Amino acid sequence: MLCVTETDLTVDRENTALLTELMLQAEMFCARIEEATSRLPRTNDVDELRMKISQCRGALAVLQGFFETDLLSVENTIVSGTFRQLIMSLMWVLFEARGLVDRRLFRKLVQIESGFTYLLLAAQSRKT
Repeated sequence: MLCVTETDLTVDRENTALLTELMLQAEMFCARIEEATSRLPRTNDVDELRMKISQCRGALAVLQGFFETDLLSVENTIVSGTFRQLIMSLMWVLFEARGLVDRRLFRKLVQIESGFTYLLLAAQSRKT
C-alpha cells in the first residue's frame, strides 16, 4: 500500500520548484549566449552554436509541457532524461561559445548541473 505523507508532498513541491528554477536559469543562459552571438558574423561555428541553443530550447519546451500538466518531477524518467539531455546541450553551447563566456555565465551552468545532481541524489535517497 502506498502511503503519501504531507512531508512527501512538500518535498515534491520543493523539488518541482527547484526544477522550474533550473529551467529558468537554463533559458537565461541560452538568451545571454544568443545575445552575444547576434553581434558575430555568420560562420559554420556560429551556426553550430545556434543549433545547440535550439536543442536546449527544444528540451526546455518538453520540460515545460511536463510542468503545465503537473508531471514535472525528477522521479519521472522522461523528465530526468530530458533534463540530462538539456544539461549536455548546455555544456556543448558553453564549449562552442567559450570565447563569449565569462565567469558568471560559466558559474550559472555549474549551478544548473549541481542543482539537478542534488535532486537526483535526493530522489535516490528517498527510495532507499
